[in-house]
Amino acid sequence: MFAFHPELFEHRALAIETLAQNDYNWLEHFSSVCLIHDLFGLEVCGIVDETDAPVILAILQELFPDWPYSRVYYHEYERDRGWKVMVFKNSEEEGGIKSA
Repeated sequence: MFAFHPELFEHRALAIETLAQNDYNWLEHFSSVCLIHDLFGLEVCGIVDETDAPVILAILQELFPDWPYSRVYYHEYERDRGWKVMVFKNSEEEGGIKSA
């Protein structure tokens, strides 16, 4: 079932602003911040430097403490090639990873 959460657009803007405040700039350090409606979350895509991914994850986890699930992985094809960080509120059906 598809879910739509318009408030995620505000969360996206806040995430981009907070990342910039921490010297992670859109189109310089990552290519996009996308909404994940079904999981109620965000994903930062196209992170160029692998060492930036865990730092970006930590920033997002601090910004959204009520979103206990996350994933970090390398996206090797199509657009937004690079590391991807996901943070989300709702558990995935097939084993979302709960952050410690």
